[in-house]
Amino acid sequence: MDDPAARRAAMVDRLRRSRAVRTEPVEQALRAVPLHVFLADTPLKVAYADHAVPVKRSGGSAISSASQPTMVAMMLEDLQVTEGHRVLEVGTGTGYNAALLALLVGPTGRVVSVELEGDLARSAQRHLVDAGAVGVEVVRGDGALGHPPGAPYDRVIVTAGAPSVQPAWADQLVEGGRLVVPIVDERGAGSVVVFDKVDGHLHRGRETPCGFVLLRHQESEEPPAGAGTPRGE
Repeated sequence: MDDPAARRAAMVDRLRRSRAVRTEPVEQALRAVPLHVFLADTPLKVAYADHAVPVKRSGGSAISSASQPTMVAMMLEDLQVTEGHRVLEVGTGTGYNAALLALLVGPTGRVVSVELEGDLARSAQRHLVDAGAVGVEVVRGDGALGHPPGAPYDRVIVTAGAPSVQPAWADQLVEGGRLVVPIVDERGAGSVVVFDKVDGHLHRGRETPCGFVLLRHQESEEPPAGAGTPRGE
């Protein structure tokens, strides 16, 4: 099977059967966005397989990975994005998830995606153009600080493992907004956690076991571990 469209259809069908995809908007976004465009140097068979794909390494460890499609779908379902939402994404990576978010928020919404690595931010912008994605602003910066100029946000999604919720994410989230973030240990193991902001406080909800590349900061030189993969699947 060398047809990207056929491989993409098969991937989404598989995610539907496994219940990683549960709603029509998420399904349609996954069917519309060409994942292989964001993994241009990866064979189609690998790009559309259900596992994480490292896209940048340092010292032998992955510092950025394209998350497993199952995890991408599950996190989008947990985020519950609707048209018109303002979304902050922490960790642009390849730009694929930002393209999915852009379809979910529609022309009246907007997506701001923050990426620490300058080369990844630049390549993500190219991928988004090549895929015909619109409505995404890619910002180079420390995602732990969010992006105050674009705040407040209706939704915040973090695509790297964090030791805890960073204050900026909560501060930049609207009342009634939702944050989806992998909370992990130093090995990158933990759970994707859903938080809802009610009366100015984050309330912890659904949790899904996971493993993720660690969130990096501008001052951090430590190599992270893990790769966006759900555990117990």
